[in-house]
Amino acid sequence: MYLKATLVTIAGWFIGMVLDANIDFGDPMGFLSLRILFPILAMGLCILHELRHGSSR
Repeated sequence: MYLKATLVTIAGWFIGMVLDANIDFGDPMGFLSLRILFPILAMGLCILHELRHGSSR
């Protein structure tokens, strides 16, 4: 579980970083904070998956 959550979170961070660098939003800040949003969503989904399926094992 920990390895899966770690890898998915790092992958989410990497995807968010690539998208932040390549999407021109026009905001003076220059990014959408996807490198923050995607890892949080990935970790949250891993936690919810374990809560849902982990208790039945």
